[in-house]
Amino acid sequence: MSSISSEDSPRPWIGPFIFLNILMFLVFSNIAFFYLYPLYLQAIGSSKTTIGWVMGLMPISTVVSRPFMGKLVARRGEQWVILLGLIIIFFSSLGYHGLQRVAWPMMLVRVAHGIGFSAFISASYTAVAQWVPPKRRGQAYSYIGATILAAVALIPLAGEQLIKGFGYPALFNGAAAVVFLAGLLTFTPATSRSIASGGYEGSLRYGPLLGRRSVCLLLAAILLFVQGHATVLNFIALQATRLGLPPGFYFAVAASLAFILRLVAGSFIDRYGKKRFMKSSYLFFGIGICSIPYISYPPAFYISTLLYGAGLAFLFPAAIALAADQAEKPEELPGMMSLATAVFDLGFISGSVISGWFADLFSLDILFISVGALSFVGFLLMFTPINETSPT
Repeated sequence: MSSISSEDSPRPWIGPFIFLNILMFLVFSNIAFFYLYPLYLQAIGSSKTTIGWVMGLMPISTVVSRPFMGKLVARRGEQWVILLGLIIIFFSSLGYHGLQRVAWPMMLVRVAHGIGFSAFISASYTAVAQWVPPKRRGQAYSYIGATILAAVALIPLAGEQLIKGFGYPALFNGAAAVVFLAGLLTFTPATSRSIASGGYEGSLRYGPLLGRRSVCLLLAAILLFVQGHATVLNFIALQATRLGLPPGFYFAVAASLAFILRLVAGSFIDRYGKKRFMKSSYLFFGIGICSIPYISYPPAFYISTLLYGAGLAFLFPAAIALAADQAEKPEELPGMMSLATAVFDLGFISGSVISGWFADLFSLDILFISVGALSFVGFLLMFTPINETSPT
């Protein structure tokens, strides 16, 4: 069990958490606007391979820079790094203007965008882990997960309207505007009470963290979850089209269920235990993915989406809260949040690259069955000695 006290913190935390959740919605709105960037790349004549590389540069730079951002949070504090990330994201969003061809300026903008996002995620997730009492973290990360789903679901629709009405420059301006608003919020009087402004005592070293079996087992479990989630995100549309189903309907149903469950049942994670919830969630998640090849029949379609959505609802918040439990002292929190979120980003990259290669080598049906089967390995990992703060 983590040596950090599991008792509820006496300081008020609801206000800081709401503030951080608003920032999270605004920043993920910026990211969601750029889900439409492939349309712009296609409009300027880019091939699908080129589009894949351009879009992949941002998550790659996010993964590579994440360990450095964890050290920066430990040295300078969450508030400073959050503001740095917002500034980089803002100017990167404006930097998309005038990029008429795929060349080094576009690559530089994508890399900078990823670095800014990396800074924000490292600092904001650490701030949540620091402010929210350990016995409420599962619920807190459930609400954050719901906030992210809301941004991902709603903002691309707004982006489509901006493009139709005013063209792609309006998309870039809209993305910059939401981050500018987030930046303004960090200068409100409540900010100094919402985010730690100083660094942590002691230095952050990743070697001791990665030397712990509990940490490595948890990171492996997270990677298996995100590999499956990213595979569904990237390839469910192809599978649905092949079966004559609406391309976006599967994830829409699953994400809607996950959103509702995170809001209404997030507190159960803390009440009954993170690992217990992850065990059942891996089973639902894995069965849901394995059944995707059979969704041409209506009953199978809804069973698959509901199982996948139920697993998706709790795996993300429980895994992040469990990552915070691995910190044995406060200065290790930035390191654990950086490692956990870096593995999330790595899983999204591998879920595109490795799963695409596997689908070409075999078939989409075998891909989904294989990735779903990997989720059962995550289920087994929850029986290993991974540290967990005792449930309430």
